[in-house]
Amino acid sequence: MLKDINLILLAVRLLIALVFIASAFKKPIEQRAVIIFLTTIYTSLSILSFLYPARMKIIRKLVDFIMLPPIAFFTQDILSTFSLLAPAIFYVNRLPVISLFLFLACVLTLLLVGGSTSVLHIPLLFALLLSALSPDFIDSIRKERHYIKKLRASYKELFKDISRLEKEAKEKEYLSFLLDRAIEDKSPEEFLTHIKERFSLKKIAIFAKGDIQNKDTLLDKENLAVYVPVFFEKGSAYVVFYLNTPFELYDKELINTLEKSAKLLNLYIVGFDDNVKKDTIKLAV
Repeated sequence: MLKDINLILLAVRLLIALVFIASAFKKPIEQRAVIIFLTTIYTSLSILSFLYPARMKIIRKLVDFIMLPPIAFFTQDILSTFSLLAPAIFYVNRLPVISLFLFLACVLTLLLVGGSTSVLHIPLLFALLLSALSPDFIDSIRKERHYIKKLRASYKELFKDISRLEKEAKEKEYLSFLLDRAIEDKSPEEFLTHIKERFSLKKIAIFAKGDIQNKDTLLDKENLAVYVPVFFEKGSAYVVFYLNTPFELYDKELINTLEKSAKLLNLYIVGFDDNVKKDTIKLAV
């Protein structure tokens, strides 16, 4: 579709160039040389814009606005100023801003060439421009924009749903891993070793404590550690997970999984002897 549009635009420009070349032979030799020279540049840029639309994107849109006014001015023919109206009509439904600039350039060139008497032609130019407007095309563009907006909104909702599903899948994967390890591993050392390897932790340690008042998990940003309080049948302890990067402290799925793994230690550890000194490392992997 885009190639067809570019082909039509090229045909319009070549026909305009043909008109200027034909009119140049009726002019004096100096004027003829200027018109043919400018028309040749205009034709060359038009062909290059058709052959290389991506590289010549800016030139493709501005070549008419830049080249046609001086060519029409040197032609010194009121009828030649109407040449700017052809590309203006071409862009009126696609790029209204370019169409408006071309129309204004057409009016200005008309006034320079024809003087004050050419003012009578301006309503005709404006009427021709308005007649090219396609309400159906504009309405289709409006509907298409509305459709795109709805599509973007739907995409955002879909992205949220995908993110939620990925999060749930990740949580289920972690939970399944913990349950498998809790069933298969025979000792807390073996269980914590698998946790350490699975989440690439630096170290895991268990500190025996007395009564723990704060039951919330503590994040030590300075030492990149997560302190999870665990309450056994006999006493309590902090299970400390040492992380590698600060970003892991903000990974909610990881922190929740580490908390659950710490709670599962109740399956292996009943508690610690009261005569053992508190705040000492009872187990480390």
